[in-house]
Amino acid sequence: MTCPTCGQTTQPACDPDTIRARERAVNTELSGPTHARVLDALLPADLDRPYDPDQISGKDNFACDRDIAALLARRAPGFRASVHAGHMFLLRAVAELAQAGVSQFAVIGCGFPRKRNVHTVAREINPAAHVLYLDDSALVAAHGRALLMAESRFTRADPGDPAAILSAIGHPHGQPGWLDPREPIALVFGSLILEQLDAPGPVIAELVAALASGYVAVTHICTDTDTATDVARRAAAVYTAHNLTLRPRTTRDITTMLTGLELLGPGLTVAQDWTPAHATSPGTGEASWRCCWAALGTWGATR
Repeated sequence: MTCPTCGQTTQPACDPDTIRARERAVNTELSGPTHARVLDALLPADLDRPYDPDQISGKDNFACDRDIAALLARRAPGFRASVHAGHMFLLRAVAELAQAGVSQFAVIGCGFPRKRNVHTVAREINPAAHVLYLDDSALVAAHGRALLMAESRFTRADPGDPAAILSAIGHPHGQPGWLDPREPIALVFGSLILEQLDAPGPVIAELVAALASGYVAVTHICTDTDTATDVARRAAAVYTAHNLTLRPRTTRDITTMLTGLELLGPGLTVAQDWTPAHATSPGTGEASWRCCWAALGTWGATR
């Protein structure tokens, strides 16, 4: 049977209390701005075009979310460009991993689907790639299940709950084997997800300890230069004023968060600079664009 609110095939169908709880979750998300919709307002609709601050944003946002994006543009100039750069890094890292033969991806805190998603990027290179999307937003769940295709699955899971993530990886929708925990899995943390968590380091550590081998792709808003610190703090203040959480961290904090991983390419660097052959200093370029840092790590003797 099919649940009318979650869209999943269930046995038996969702009970009335579960349905009402999901309806309340949707209504709560509709009552004000949300992280996923603000991110959708920050990212341009067409990620294939070079960054342009005047590009139209995604379509899965409301006026309240666009108001926050506009406020961020005024109070934290360069923040939107940094978020865009971080998102592009994630897609670039997915392409690199697919070229290396990785065929399993779990996108944690995926946000709303876009024209180009992890499964489209990965399968253009590796048609055998399977992708599991995870997010705890009821609205993201509805959009994700409607737009995803046979090579991908969506499961509701809290990005801060490693047990829920591991359960989804092993048994998405009650179908064991969608992702095989015995084989390498690329964990891709969605844009601005780690900044929402109180303690992302233990989440990453627990996932890495439970899975045999794989990769971790992360981005994070940083506070390591005077300009970046100012942009990050101003952006965090805008989020806080709208009852949303954004926790910028230092590169030292992020390095600690990635303890136990072997960092590939240039290591932890500004998102615009991350390429496997990167060999220049991350201290060049437009400073206000450079408050999002990125890293790709591996564990379990996977290279």
